[in-house]
Amino acid sequence: MSRWRWVLVVVVAVVALGGVALWANLNVAPTPSGYSSATENVQFYPACGNESLTVGRTTWYPVERDDWPAPSVQAAAASGGRGIAAGVHRVAAPGPGDDVGTLYVYPGGRAYWVSESGNLDTWLTVVPQTYNWVC
Repeated sequence: MSRWRWVLVVVVAVVALGGVALWANLNVAPTPSGYSSATENVQFYPACGNESLTVGRTTWYPVERDDWPAPSVQAAAASGGRGIAAGVHRVAAPGPGDDVGTLYVYPGGRAYWVSESGNLDTWLTVVPQTYNWVC
């Protein structure tokens, strides 16, 4: 095999492996215990599902992923009228413990926030998102 073909094969292999790694990072949910850090008492209220969260120098954007289940006990399907339920976007005053919670940061620019009440939870990403609704 000529040197040019050998270089081409190596480049194609590296690009293919990088693509597979990127796909796996964006499409496979993190393991429940795989987070790299946990920050408690994070003020956040995902009333509409399009609010960003800034912690330190990092801005997090909510992302709805049905294939990324909650890494802990799944939050209640509805929040008793105080927040959001799957696919329903409405603004309501937060109930006790709905607007403060724990942020679990995972490798690859993903995080999971769950309220102290357990009524609200959301996946977040560092990749800016476009939302097709207004609250």
